[in-house]
Amino acid sequence: MSMSFVRPAGSLAKTAQDPRPLAVRVYESVRDSIVTGQIEPNTQLVQEQVAEALGVSRTPVRDALLRLAHENLVTQISGGGYLVNDLAEQDIHDIFEVRQSLESLAVRLSFGHHTPGQLTLLRALVDDMAERAADPNAPWFELNRDFHIALVAPCTNRALISILGELWNKPVNRLITRQYVSDPQHIHRMVGEHRALVEAAASTDADTMNALALEHLKEGYGETSSERRRLLKPESPTQEK
Repeated sequence: MSMSFVRPAGSLAKTAQDPRPLAVRVYESVRDSIVTGQIEPNTQLVQEQVAEALGVSRTPVRDALLRLAHENLVTQISGGGYLVNDLAEQDIHDIFEVRQSLESLAVRLSFGHHTPGQLTLLRALVDDMAERAADPNAPWFELNRDFHIALVAPCTNRALISILGELWNKPVNRLITRQYVSDPQHIHRMVGEHRALVEAAASTDADTMNALALEHLKEGYGETSSERRRLLKPESPTQEK
């Protein structure tokens, strides 16, 4: 099976502009190839084949695959190699369960503390999403992440903000976002809900803000799970006429 990887222009070798270790570059290349769907679920990854495809030695590939296994993007299989994991219902549930608890708390602690500049930034982020709503290839993970991080920026509990940042850094979030935006209606709904959250943040109604934030996360979970089930459902055989 041929493998195609997301990779930077030119070589993966260290440069003055990007002095990070080769293992990090290889990890990001394979990770991005998985989370964007360029490498499909159930694809077997063998160190030697990945190394040859990327033009690197096996050592950074081994390190990258071990890290991806730790992040549950791949599973080591008997006989050697790794299998690319599909997005599981449990993955979606676990992320949204934690986000509902932590992000709802961060929203409550942020309410009433957004500066005019922060509100302007939030509106600009929503406007950017609205302009890209018809583009399924827009960087939706980054756009959505940046909005949610900016929404709770006034939160004074730095430990909470740090934990949320670590949660967003989990690669499975990229798979969840890709699953969610596969339905164009979800994108338009997300933009509308984000805009409502910004206006609630600018208001004096904390209850509305908290309710909207919780409902937004619950809707996101439900719609992502439904989309996953729809895509997994086998198509009905075409009836011969």
